Amino acid sequence: MNNYHRMAQPAAQSTSTGTRRERRKAETRARLLAAARTLFVERGYHATRPQDIAEAADLATGTFYVHFADKREAFQAFSEKAAQELMERVRAAGAESADFEQRLYLSLEALMAYADENPGTLPAAFTDSAVIAAELPQGASLQDQLADSLGQGLRQGMERGALRADADPDVIAHGIVGFVTQALRCGGKRKRARSDLLGEITRFVSRALVLEEEEPS
Repeated sequence: MNNYHRMAQPAAQSTSTGTRRERRKAETRARLLAAARTLFVERGYHATRPQDIAEAADLATGTFYVHFADKREAFQAFSEKAAQELMERVRAAGAESADFEQRLYLSLEALMAYADENPGTLPAAFTDSAVIAAELPQGASLQDQLADSLGQGLRQGMERGALRADADPDVIAHGIVGFVTQALRCGGKRKRARSDLLGEITRFVSRALVLEEEEPS
């Protein structure tokens, strides 16, 4: 073996060892996050303890604290992951139309489809609003991320002159998210057909925001 290979080999081995270590660390964190998600969905935030998450992941409690400072941080990670998954679906669905009402309808349809495929995830992320508001950083909650995305869309629509521009888009966006959340909950309790429920919500919101085109004189 020449001098170059003798010098290069330890570095290569060190890099390989570091890569394996980082991979194992990422896998362990993913196991903890999956366990946290399951428990937050099944039990809620308050009834879930760090040691429960570690046990569900078949890991030592100390390992939990290697990856998360506390339960709040684990909940934030769960909420952010759910938000990322949901927002990818919602943005992709909304991009299919330039019409505000149809785009909102498709976005809500994507939200409902995600809820069907991930039972309990959205209620868990939404329900503990007091915990999120009091303990998590601003913008970390699922509500905040949905509202931020909607607010950007509203702002763009206002700048194009397609939507009313006499209100703060961020305030309106948060109001819409709250309204939609309650409307979906009420409609679900009343067993309303999904298409009818989404149509009613989107028509109401659109009538409040979309500028009517003036008829030519």
